Amino acid sequence: MKTKLGFLILGLGLVFTISCTKYPPESDRLLEDLAVMTQYDTKAVFTDYKSYYIYDTITKISDAGASTINTATSSPVIQAIVKNMNARGFEQHTNVTDKVDMRIRVVYYQNTTVYTYSYGWYGGYYPYYPYYPVYYSSYTTGLADIELADMTTANIVNNQVPILWSAGIRGLLTGSHSTSEITGSIDQAFIQTPQLTRNK
Repeated sequence: MKTKLGFLILGLGLVFTISCTKYPPESDRLLEDLAVMTQYDTKAVFTDYKSYYIYDTITKISDAGASTINTATSSPVIQAIVKNMNARGFEQHTNVTDKVDMRIRVVYYQNTTVYTYSYGWYGGYYPYYPYYPVYYSSYTTGLADIELADMTTANIVNNQVPILWSAGIRGLLTGSHSTSEITGSIDQAFIQTPQLTRNK
């Protein structure tokens, strides 16, 4: 059964966390690695869909609120999605008012974790009142969410839009990856879903 989801923020757990541990060691984390997760509607017949429109901006959701990612950063992502969609036989429309079978939106969720640490305590001249020098630092992680919505059965009035396919790419747009790595992760999302094609 299709899960009806809108283009509203889906509450992916934006958290501003304060902890008492240092940045986890490389052996225990994949924060800098691009991890690609995909899912699709198993009942969808993708050959029944022809046209699509993709929003040319990426919405960024962070601790500070919502904003738009600049064109220089968002363009490689949008272009990589378009390349893959066109290669699979879908027809892109560039006019937002066109009636299309599908719409694609990219939302980037950014989480910031702040942690504290100290290297010991010093009694000094106040042996009964120890002083702990505390240091603060932080690291940021991100998740790009690509959603392909079914506009042929969408109920816009009730904000019910079935999602045909979605891809979550952890680590995307954190500033630590090259353009080729970014586009490669998007290619991988499509590779993981061969069902998403109009080509017979």
